[in-house]
Amino acid sequence: MQPMVAPLSPPPTGLAIATQSSQWRTIWKMLGIVFLLYIIAQIIVTALYGIVVDDAYTTLFSLICLVPFAGLFFFVRRPKLTHVILATPDQDGSQLHHLPNSRVLKTPVTTRFSHHLIIDSPPLEMPPSSSIWFIFITTIIVAFCGLLPMMLFEDEMWILLAVCVGIPAWLLGFSLPVHAWWSFSNRHFQLITKKRDGESMLVAGMLSTIPAIVINSLLFPLMAIYFGVKSFDPGTFGEFLLLAVSAPVGEELCKAAFVLSLYKIIDSPKRGFQIGFSVGLGFALLENLQYIMMSFGALEYSAISFSFTAIIRGIGSIPGHAFWTGLSGASIGWYLCTKRGTELGVSTNEASNWMVYDPATRRVIQHEKPTTFVGEAVKKWLDKPVESTIQLPRNPLVGISLAIAGHSIWNGSSWLISYIFRNVSDGLFVIVNLGWIVVLIAGLWFIGREILASVKHLPS
Repeated sequence: MQPMVAPLSPPPTGLAIATQSSQWRTIWKMLGIVFLLYIIAQIIVTALYGIVVDDAYTTLFSLICLVPFAGLFFFVRRPKLTHVILATPDQDGSQLHHLPNSRVLKTPVTTRFSHHLIIDSPPLEMPPSSSIWFIFITTIIVAFCGLLPMMLFEDEMWILLAVCVGIPAWLLGFSLPVHAWWSFSNRHFQLITKKRDGESMLVAGMLSTIPAIVINSLLFPLMAIYFGVKSFDPGTFGEFLLLAVSAPVGEELCKAAFVLSLYKIIDSPKRGFQIGFSVGLGFALLENLQYIMMSFGALEYSAISFSFTAIIRGIGSIPGHAFWTGLSGASIGWYLCTKRGTELGVSTNEASNWMVYDPATRRVIQHEKPTTFVGEAVKKWLDKPVESTIQLPRNPLVGISLAIAGHSIWNGSSWLISYIFRNVSDGLFVIVNLGWIVVLIAGLWFIGREILASVKHLPS
């Protein structure tokens, strides 16, 4: 007969124990999840399309296909539980304690044992952003050199080389810039974050693409057609509405809704901005997958189109999504803290009690990493006295409106420039559009610096 073991009980408040994790493991995990959610998004849109065109077979088949992918998603996102046994000195306790698997532990004093199941979630750790950017730049150079011969020669050997280079270039090209910005933000915000919470922020951004796709590809076009819009082809007013109205409004509302869905972990305005920033990056991750894949469409120009698309999105579109949704997140954070009566400036983060241990040595390890030289330089560039910073929005209506406005200006102005100069020579058209992209990115980085400098002084 096996002795009875003490039953499980709720863990003490603030208890957080975690095993050591790899800095790169989170990146590979998110890479797998983004492919899974991309497939799920396409299936859902197909099912809704079947409803719109009254094709029950398409909808039914799509829903059947959705079940295994949705099940796999929930399986991957399941929490990892750790069995924790706490020994507390107690005069009425015992020195002999029965453990699972027919084991017995003797303590030097009388103690009382309690058993708990807690979610094993170490602090979110990422490789230094400078390391990720270095790998990204190396990827661009190698991909350009590998794809260039296919542009110059018509030998099948160069096509095979392009395929061998293009697949890893696509995987790294669409994902690394997002993770570089994620790594940077994790260090800049100086908020200790559980790994599971950090992953939830990025996954929430990926999930927000699903309703956004439905709005942009089905609901808004149907509504526009109802009001008389006849075409959404390139250069038409319908395309302008999709870019300047549908995408900014639909996407920012969806991202803000998923920021709000994480209300349980929003304990300060700074945390709200962090969540908004990460949700924006998650959205950009799934969106970038498709844009970088499309850049290989014209095979004869893929060396140029891939390199150009990856770089522009890496330093422009991706941080744009993060900054705009960060404004929504900060305002939602202010609103929630005000409603709860939270005493701002006082940390309520239970993660501060973390103990991270190495299963091999069974010793507590130091999880904080020193800042790199590049990190220190960026930190100084973003450091501004509080009186010189701008005030971030505290009302969600203002925050979300600013996010929509920034997104709309980015999309709409690019379309207008292309439309105005549509009849000029190809060379001048390219120069003008490249010049305007430089202006947009420079403006984004200027505004982004002001935002990040202000975030440093937000209550945490």
